[in-house]
Amino acid sequence: MTVPTQTDSRGLAVSAETITEEEFLRKMDIELAKVEKFTLQKVSELRTKIEDVESSTTNDMDKADEIANDFLRLEKYVNINFMGCHKILKKHDKNLPAMPCKAFYVSRMHAQAWVRGDYSDLVVRLSHIYSSLRDDHVAEVNNDQQSFLRSTTKYWVKTEDVSRVKYYVLRHLPVFLQKTSTGESDSQFTNSVYLDNDQLELYHGRLEKSPGAIALRLRWYGNGNPKLVFVERKTHNDKWTGEVSVKERFTVRIMVFYVLCIICIVYYASSSSLTLLSFLLPFQFNIIFKRSTNRKCNPY
Repeated sequence: MTVPTQTDSRGLAVSAETITEEEFLRKMDIELAKVEKFTLQKVSELRTKIEDVESSTTNDMDKADEIANDFLRLEKYVNINFMGCHKILKKHDKNLPAMPCKAFYVSRMHAQAWVRGDYSDLVVRLSHIYSSLRDDHVAEVNNDQQSFLRSTTKYWVKTEDVSRVKYYVLRHLPVFLQKTSTGESDSQFTNSVYLDNDQLELYHGRLEKSPGAIALRLRWYGNGNPKLVFVERKTHNDKWTGEVSVKERFTVRIMVFYVLCIICIVYYASSSSLTLLSFLLPFQFNIIFKRSTNRKCNPY
């Protein structure tokens, strides 16, 4: 007959061994180091497997699928361990409010390679392998196009499912490569500054999808100070009207000067902050786009 485990008033198992705060923190450090070592080791093994497939004269779909599934399992391992550590630290701070440590360790985990590691090169290289297996042909890029007829469908994806969705897509379509400071990547930071007035008329118009609703924004890509900024105007139209949604834009190459000029002209024209922004900026936009279209080049 098995004797039931002794529990306290909260239903938790009572251990005969008392664990000190120092011992708890030491064990946390050991476990975090263990997870990091295992993760980096498996990532190195995945890169070696990809190199073997890339150097092979006959690419094998099964081998590519195996690498992709190994990567997804590794990412799940990282997510589970991160969440587990997060819950342990939360429980620690709840039971010992006088000695909180969650904020410190969460910040520390975010700085460790197994959490912040950028493994987009694995996705890009897998995409190249699948693209080779499909015998894809690369289309020419048109860098002069500044206006787009828009027809988009967007989906909500849980953070933990992003890599799995990427995998399912890249088996049929190549990833859209982004040029970053570290080379080609399947993603990059997107920075947006939206312009509006005090009544948020443009925001509510877009939210309600009013006919002809517009959005004005400044957009640039990547980290650090941008060298190229897009000034964009998006116009929404319902399909049933026969009109199409359009995104128009022009580039600003010296952000500190030209972007501030466009905004400051409107900002200082009104004593009440950006009240006149929605009235003046669209006219400014129309003038700039007209100049850009007529010259068939960037206005600056």
